[in-house]
Amino acid sequence: MLINLIHINCPENPKSTKNLAFASKAFFVVIFSIFIGISSSYTLYASSKKQKITSHRKYQLAEQLLANRNYSKAAIIYKELLDKASRNADLNFKLGLCYLNISSQKEKSVGLIEKAIQYTSSKNNVSLDVYFNLAKAYHTNYQFRDALKVYRDLLQIISPQNIAFRNEIQREINMCKNGLELIKNPIDISITNLGNKINTEYAEHSPGITADESTMVFTSRRKGTGGKIDIDGQYFEDIYITHRINGIWTDPVGISELNTNDHDASISISADGQELYIYKAGYFSKKESEGGDIYVSHLNGSRWSAPRKLGPNINSKSKESHISISADARTIYFSSDRPGGFGGMDIYTVTKLPNGKWGKARNLGPAINTEYDDDAPFIHPDGKTLYFSSAGHKTMGGLDIFKSVNIKGRWTSPKNIGYPINSTDDDIYYTPTADGKRAYFASYRKGSVGRTDIFLVKTPNADEVGLFVLKGKVVTSDGKPVPNSKITVSRNGQTIGIYNPNSATGKFLFIVDAGKKYKIEIVAEGFRTLRTTLNIPPEFANKENHSVITLLPLTLRSKYESDYPQSMELINFEESKLNEVNSTLSKVDSIPENREFKAPPIAVPEKVIPKKEDTVNAPVVIPDSGIIPVVTPVVSDKKIEEVQEEKPIISQKEQASKDKVKIWKKKSIPNQPKSQIKAIASRNLAFTLDLGNFNAPKPELFEKLDGVIESVGPDKRYHYTYGKFKNYKEASKIQKIIAKKGFNFTNIRILEKDQLVQEKSGGETYYTIQIMALHLPIEAEFFDNLDNVKVFNGMDGMTRYTYKKFTSYRKAINEMKRLIRMGYWDAFVRTVINDQLLYSGMQYSEQANYTIQVMALRNPKPLNYFNDLGNVQVFIDHTGLYRYTYGNYHTKNEAILDLGTALKKGYWDAFVRKSLKGEQLPNKELINSSNYYTIQVMALRNFRPLNYFNNLGIENMNLYKGKDGLSRYTYQKFSNLSNAKNSLPFVIKKGYLDAFTREIKWYNQH
Repeated sequence: MLINLIHINCPENPKSTKNLAFASKAFFVVIFSIFIGISSSYTLYASSKKQKITSHRKYQLAEQLLANRNYSKAAIIYKELLDKASRNADLNFKLGLCYLNISSQKEKSVGLIEKAIQYTSSKNNVSLDVYFNLAKAYHTNYQFRDALKVYRDLLQIISPQNIAFRNEIQREINMCKNGLELIKNPIDISITNLGNKINTEYAEHSPGITADESTMVFTSRRKGTGGKIDIDGQYFEDIYITHRINGIWTDPVGISELNTNDHDASISISADGQELYIYKAGYFSKKESEGGDIYVSHLNGSRWSAPRKLGPNINSKSKESHISISADARTIYFSSDRPGGFGGMDIYTVTKLPNGKWGKARNLGPAINTEYDDDAPFIHPDGKTLYFSSAGHKTMGGLDIFKSVNIKGRWTSPKNIGYPINSTDDDIYYTPTADGKRAYFASYRKGSVGRTDIFLVKTPNADEVGLFVLKGKVVTSDGKPVPNSKITVSRNGQTIGIYNPNSATGKFLFIVDAGKKYKIEIVAEGFRTLRTTLNIPPEFANKENHSVITLLPLTLRSKYESDYPQSMELINFEESKLNEVNSTLSKVDSIPENREFKAPPIAVPEKVIPKKEDTVNAPVVIPDSGIIPVVTPVVSDKKIEEVQEEKPIISQKEQASKDKVKIWKKKSIPNQPKSQIKAIASRNLAFTLDLGNFNAPKPELFEKLDGVIESVGPDKRYHYTYGKFKNYKEASKIQKIIAKKGFNFTNIRILEKDQLVQEKSGGETYYTIQIMALHLPIEAEFFDNLDNVKVFNGMDGMTRYTYKKFTSYRKAINEMKRLIRMGYWDAFVRTVINDQLLYSGMQYSEQANYTIQVMALRNPKPLNYFNDLGNVQVFIDHTGLYRYTYGNYHTKNEAILDLGTALKKGYWDAFVRKSLKGEQLPNKELINSSNYYTIQVMALRNFRPLNYFNNLGIENMNLYKGKDGLSRYTYQKFSNLSNAKNSLPFVIKKGYLDAFTREIKWYNQH
């Protein structure tokens, strides 16, 4: 749980790793689960034992939801529990923390955290982080002065040695001061929510706008492709597109070519709308690096191409989360957290080389990048103004939007674009229009439709940019689009930009400075090259024009034919739209420019997606195993006459035979490992290859194989099997080998005590991933973020939860690794054969070969310390270490299955190992520790691994789990109280302000 919490992302913007930027916003929002010092342990007041169990399970579910950043659902449960125990400090605090992370509920966080302090039995028991979170709640709600007071009080009591905490508080103080200054001087703008046509109750972010403002792409977490729900309770991201017709945005449509069942996020669109850039998170995909990579898709007519991953000069093993390409398509700006930067996310740039490839990435340097996150760059069409979001510089909280201008190769000091565009929340993905009069960005504001919405900013007093937009089409003489044309714009012999019109529609768009003259060259295979001049008067600044350019074929060379014009005539764009509908140019495109284009439907295989309630509330439940009739083999040593090699395998007539079982002996299959084809000693479970069954004997069909067994089953049919394998994987290997000999229709079957297990009707074989095994089943909504979850009810009373089906063991392993990164720590691969859940590679042995080592100590503990595990044994090895183990297992996989139990109970150093050989010590021989002392460093309700205390030395730390549910961490063992007190100042200087001395016997008693 801790790993998930510490790497928390912004719930409204899952692509953006806030890193140090969120140290202030997230680290102390979650640190409560580590340092919470509210002394009152959680007690639920229920009138019956059944209610207590129900309330406790609800509390556990809320804790899990909170750990997975599913604040909305966690808040619902905490609120329900708080209604029954309104003065419970713990519940008030946790509900307040949930609200602090829900933009629409953040105003409620202040009162709840204040109550948590009020209801704590003693103010001396309130941990510093509780006050810190109270200050954060004040800050987020624009109560800057109240926040400053709490922050300054904290500085007075925090040890000077705790430098990291003091620096964090000082940074929060600076942000509050920035906020006070910015709200005193608001900028003259208007901010408009794009409304419920674009925004929903879910999160929308990353707006990308074409230069003519006719198309917008954005990312939404509404219910989209597959309807999958992430671990934070929100739907997976999908990409949507909308068009602006007569000033009104059309209903957004998901881009089916780009959306998958996993996260798909649009992050930018080129100025001409022909290239769409996509972010795919490595967290959810096996194809990307651990952090995530950037892809590009090209528009061909109305269809987007399959995304193509950008090259290694942009993508790395680290995270690349956002990108912006210049209007001339020659420079890219992107954000990455790769090594060698200045902090968290840094902004880099690459330039296109003469060969068309991208050069090496260059960090923009300390003028732009800070020690915190600098993300979401947008390079304006003027090619010199950079907008980006930063948690450094002069921010008023979270990520603020900044602006910097490149003057003669140097970036000016970034300037906060001001309040009310920027807020105490994250403000990100700022995308201004070409004329600078408008901009689109994502944020949460009071009155927002959902979590984060897309807003339009109008800046009437913005400086004139002086750009000119030319858009149009390249067509043939009969009005059809010219495919694969290329436009080159140059000035004074220098190339300004190279543009590729849409190959299916011929549409193009480019941006240049007004008041200048340019050379235009258009080339296309099979057409005469057009070379002309474009002279843009200064009065055309901040305007756009439309032009239809006709290319002449190479074969058309009539003496009456006029040449291309020497210069391009600028046409009023608004007039051209009206004229295009009624003029002969309508042949160019059957759909007018000012009408919405809807692509014809494309037939795709229908995919039935179950409703959420079907998937969640009614998961597939199948038995773990059951009693199945078996086939009894009868052995005979008679030999069958050999059949010629060239005889067809499947064309023989059925022959009667008096023998029940016959065994043939021939040479082994070439290259077949002998260790895999020899008979294996009888075990409880094995696998064999089923070659088929017939009404009459068919021995001649299997002459090519040595060791085929014929048996007669209860169905009176003749069954033929081959080999006996200790696990499914080996059987699968031999299955592939004999397939090359012509036996393509074999099935892997189970042998139980040397008897063939009869298949169930409709059974199948596949790999799956077990994600959890519990004695007490959990609520189905726990798996909202996963689909295809099956439930196996075992004969041992365990309920096992599995995820997906895989035909490849490697694919299953790769998916298992992804699930582990998502927080399913106990996940491992298993095999399902005929609806029976088996261990992958499972084999049985007469002896127990594996155990689980829980702990290894120099100073032994009494065995009753491990009462929550039961049946723990202790061994002393040749080095004098006391090794505590529990459980004896035939296979490693069996032990791994139980390992999760130890980890969940706080034994973080537990691992599976070979069974120990050494002197086992009875409990009475353990050293009595009652006369020793220790230093208690911390007492927590939520576990922390011992490596958290590495500044004290892991080897010096011990963990005691109390009957009250608290985990107490202690430092060293001392022979007397005086020695313990002498070491206490050292522990306190390390930042553990609540440390104190205590007798070790207290822990043994409690």
